Amino acid sequence: MPTLRHYAALLSSAHTPAGLAAIAATLGLIALPEPIDEVGQARLHLPGGLADVRIVRGRGSLRALLVVAPTDAALREQLTAVAGALARHTAHVLWVVIATAGDETAIACWRGEGRIPRLGVLLVNRHRIVASDADTLATLAGSSDGDDLLVHTRWCDVLGRETISRRFYRTLAQRVGELAASLAGVPAADASTMALLTTSRLLFLAFLQAKGWLNGERAFLTSRFDECVAGGGAFHGRVLLPLFFGTLNTPMRRRAPRARAFGAVPFLNGGLFSRTVIERRYARCRFSDESLGALFGQLLDAYHFTAREDDAQWSEVAIDPEMLGRAFESLMAEGERRASGSYYTPQALVTHVADASLAIALCTESLPEHVVRAALAGQPIDSGSRSSLRERLDRFTVLDPACGSGAFLVHLLERLTILWQVAGDARPVADIRRAVLARTIHGVDVNPTAAWLCELRLWLSVVIESSESLMGRVTPLPNLDTNIRVGDALAGSSFSEAPTLMGPSLSLVRLRDRYARARGARKAPLRRALARDERVRAIATLDHQLLALTHLRRERALARRSPDLFGMLLRPGAAALAEARELRARAAALRRERRRLLDGGALPFGFPSHFGHVHARGGFSLVVGNPPWVRLHNIPAAARTSLRNQFVLFSEPGWQPSFQGVESPRGFGV
Repeated sequence: MPTLRHYAALLSSAHTPAGLAAIAATLGLIALPEPIDEVGQARLHLPGGLADVRIVRGRGSLRALLVVAPTDAALREQLTAVAGALARHTAHVLWVVIATAGDETAIACWRGEGRIPRLGVLLVNRHRIVASDADTLATLAGSSDGDDLLVHTRWCDVLGRETISRRFYRTLAQRVGELAASLAGVPAADASTMALLTTSRLLFLAFLQAKGWLNGERAFLTSRFDECVAGGGAFHGRVLLPLFFGTLNTPMRRRAPRARAFGAVPFLNGGLFSRTVIERRYARCRFSDESLGALFGQLLDAYHFTAREDDAQWSEVAIDPEMLGRAFESLMAEGERRASGSYYTPQALVTHVADASLAIALCTESLPEHVVRAALAGQPIDSGSRSSLRERLDRFTVLDPACGSGAFLVHLLERLTILWQVAGDARPVADIRRAVLARTIHGVDVNPTAAWLCELRLWLSVVIESSESLMGRVTPLPNLDTNIRVGDALAGSSFSEAPTLMGPSLSLVRLRDRYARARGARKAPLRRALARDERVRAIATLDHQLLALTHLRRERALARRSPDLFGMLLRPGAAALAEARELRARAAALRRERRRLLDGGALPFGFPSHFGHVHARGGFSLVVGNPPWVRLHNIPAAARTSLRNQFVLFSEPGWQPSFQGVESPRGFGV
C-alpha cells in the first residue's frame, strides 16, 4: 500500500505534463493523455495563454484535464476560469482538473449545479508538502473505485472543507488541552485561556508564514523550535516570549539583539502581541516543550494554511481564517456554549444577511438599491452614483452587537472594500481595508476570548491583501480595542440622550482616529485620554438618567398630593406604592454607581461611553448579526428582571396576542 511519503512525492514532482499524468493515474485515470491544440482549447472555451493542455479519459463520463499554466500565472484565477468554461460548455462531463503554475499544483473538482461552479480545491506548494496535502491525495486515490458519478461525488466531498475541518478541530482541541495541562500551578480555567491565546497567536503566525512574512521562511516556527530543543529546550521562554513581545510588537529600529536574530519579521502593532491581564498575572508560568512540540508536529506542520477565506466560488482543502470562528466554538465547553448561546454562524447565512442588509442600509433616493447591489457585485456604476456612494460610505458605521469571532464583521469588511473600489478609491486593497476597519467596523461580545479572536480575524483580513515584500515597510495594523469591545450589548445603556449633551464630539472622532494609527509610546497617552472621555460620558449618562428619574418621581408625588375634581386627596394604592419604592431603589442604585465611577471603579459597557464617536454622528448606520439564542432558564434571575424592565419585547413579545385564548404556557416573555 502506498505511503503518505509516496503521495507527497507525487505532489512535489507535479510540475510537468508527466507529473500531472502520474497524479491522474493515481486517481484511476490510466489512459494515455491526449494533447489538446489551440483549436481544441478554443472549442472548450478555455482561457488563452495556457502552456500545455491534455485530457485523460476515465470510466464513463470521468475526464481529467491536465493544465500547465505559465509560471507567472496566478493558479487560482486560471483554475477558476478553466472550471467556469468547462461547467458552461461541457456540463455532461465529470471533470477533475489537475493544474500547475510556478511552484503551485492544484487538483480541483466541482458538482454540476450552476453556471459558476464552486470549486473544491487541493492547492499545494510543491516545495513544502505537508501531511494534510498527502493525506488528501491518498483519500482521493482510495475513493476511485465504483461508477463514475459515485467516484466524482466522493472526490468533490474530499476536496470540500468539511473533511479536513473535522480532523483539524479534533486535533486542535487535544493540543490546546495538553498545553493547558502543562501549566503547573495555574487554575484550569485560566490555563485553558492562556493555552487558547498562545495557540491563536501561533495560528496567526502560521498564516503569516504561508505569506513568507517570517524571514521569508516557510518553516520558520518549526526550525526555531528544533534549534531551541537541540540547544537545551525551554522554547516558550527562550523563543516565543521574545518573538511575541519583543519582536512582533516592537519597531525594527528599537529591537534588542535577541529580537533582531529572528531576521526579517514585520512590526505588526495592533495589540495582538501585547500581554493580556491573565498573562501578566502568570508571567512566570511556561508551557512545556513536549506540549509545544506536539502542537507543532500534529497541527502547525501537519496542515496547509492559507490566509484567503472560503468564498462563494472557492473551497480550498486548507485551514483558513474563517475556521478560527468554528475552532473557537468547538473549544467552548458544552455547558458554557449553551449558557451563552454561542454557536457558529454558517458562512452562507453570513453572506446572505450581510449583503442584503448593506444593500438596504446604503440606498438613498439618489442611490437606488439596485445600484448598490450592482456595486456589491463589483460592477461599474455611473459617476453620479459613485459620488453618492462615496458620500454614504464616508459616514457609514456598522455594529455587530454579538460579534463572536467576527464572521459578520469580516465579511462586511470585505464587501465595504469592494464598494470603495467601485466608488473610485484607487488605493491598494490592504490600505482600504485598514481604513474601513479603523473607522467603520464595530463589535461587542460578552466573551473576552471571542472579542480577541474577532480582532485577530479582522487583522488577518488586512494582512492577506498586503503585497509588501520588504518587512520594514509593512504598515502596522490598526489598534482595534476601541472598536471591538467586551461587554453585554443588552445591559449597556443606549443612545437615548442627545449627542450634544455628552460634550464635544469632533475632538473625540479625531482622538479615536489618532489612536487607531498610534504605535509605540504614543499609544498609552492616547488610550488614557480615550478612557477619560469614556468615563466622563458614562457619568454624564448616569446624570441624565438620574435627572429623568427625579422628574418622574416628582410628577408621581405631585399627582398623589393633587386633589381630584371634588377636592379630595386620593390614597395611593398598592401599585403606586410599589412603583414609588422601585423608583427610589433605582435612584439609589444610580447614585451608588455614579460614586463608584467617580472613585475610579471599572467602567461598565455602555454605547454612549464606549462608542461616543458614533453617538456624535447619530448612531450606527447598520446593526447586523446573529444574536445568541439562550433559553430563559439559562438567564440568571437578576438579568431577567433587568431585561424585563428595559425591554418591552422581553415581557410582552409581539407574537403573544395571536395566542390569546389558547391554553398553552407563555414563552420566553414570562
